[in-house]
Amino acid sequence: MTIRLLHQTDLFRPYIDPDDHWDLACVYALAGSGQLELGGVLIDFPPAEYPSRSPDVTGIAQLSYLTGLPMHVAVGSSVPYTHDRSALSTLPKRDRAGAEFLLNYLRDSEGPAYISIVGSCRDLAVAGRLDPDLFRDKCAGIYLNAGTGHPEVAKQGGMEYNVELNAAAYVATFDIPCPIYWMPCFETWRSVNDERKVGRFGTYYRFRQSEILQKLSPVMQSYFTYSLEQRTDARYLQPLLAPETDLLGYLTLKAERDMWCTAGFFHMTSQAVDKVGNIIPSGNQEEAVFGFRPVEIKCDVNGVTTWTDAGAESNRFLFEVKDLDSYASAMTVAMTTLLATIR
Repeated sequence: MTIRLLHQTDLFRPYIDPDDHWDLACVYALAGSGQLELGGVLIDFPPAEYPSRSPDVTGIAQLSYLTGLPMHVAVGSSVPYTHDRSALSTLPKRDRAGAEFLLNYLRDSEGPAYISIVGSCRDLAVAGRLDPDLFRDKCAGIYLNAGTGHPEVAKQGGMEYNVELNAAAYVATFDIPCPIYWMPCFETWRSVNDERKVGRFGTYYRFRQSEILQKLSPVMQSYFTYSLEQRTDARYLQPLLAPETDLLGYLTLKAERDMWCTAGFFHMTSQAVDKVGNIIPSGNQEEAVFGFRPVEIKCDVNGVTTWTDAGAESNRFLFEVKDLDSYASAMTVAMTTLLATIR
């Protein structure tokens, strides 16, 4: 049966971090090539500390045009989630829209229905509180990109950004009764000299954007140029119609890009990546540079997450890098292959 995905993202224009534009392109590439059906994109309401940002519906419109797929978009709640159930009944309609978007997506899904969370857990937490049975019956899995995964709490190094966006919502997510594929953004949030590096229990990797951009089609180069150069004009379609006039900017090519979420997109479509970046069936775990292990997860009221190994009966899974040396380069090659399918 067709795999369905609802993708939740903190996708803004101007961007806060353009990794979300890369993630969105990966999702559309999978949908455009028929590997999944994109059931919708849910965009976070902009954080209060970024009042000049708006949900980037233009980026979605560009990829919708390039892949020939319809747009199904909603904007999330402006009100932080709290554990007070009575507060849900007082939410204005516009602040329930994101949660209802999620619930309607699950109700309409006949096959495996997945949710990827690459921003705040706010609307997911509200939806899970409103109808937990629907998640139990219809949600095949939540790919939760948030938190820190070091097995020793003292070495986790503080609260990761996606958790900090709404810690109470992150806590509530682990109570939702469906499979959860936890993808900690880092093994350790803060390290010596604040240096980010690949860790065994963290999804983080980095690449130079020119490694991928120069290998993509002209229209995809135009999509990324429009996003990465933070263009805000309304003429978002014209660069795609005349891509040869839309040159990649020097800073765009030179820039390094931090990434976190790519492995989850492959995994939900039963794929993995080997050491040289080939996209392989997920059953080939001996060759894969990443995988998921069954665990038991506890998350306290402050958003501090701990885990222990569990048996095959568990429906909680933890992301794991199996080859620290090859992971970053392999994911870069695999993402290049995936994004090259949009032409």
